[in-house]
Amino acid sequence: MSNKNFTDTIALLKDLTNKLNDSSTSMEDSIELFKQASSLIKSAKTELETIEGEVKKVISELDIEDFK
Repeated sequence: MSNKNFTDTIALLKDLTNKLNDSSTSMEDSIELFKQASSLIKSAKTELETIEGEVKKVISELDIEDFK
């Protein structure tokens, strides 16, 4: 995510979404905003998948048995 953390990416996506929903945004600008948002979504998805893998690894390494 090129020097941005996940939270920053989500905030930027919200900003882009607001601009896309603004009726004063031109069609040309909307297309560029959409491209930017699509790229950010792909990056965020990759980051989430990486984090999910790390969490699963940590959980499996704990090897905790159920308490009875």
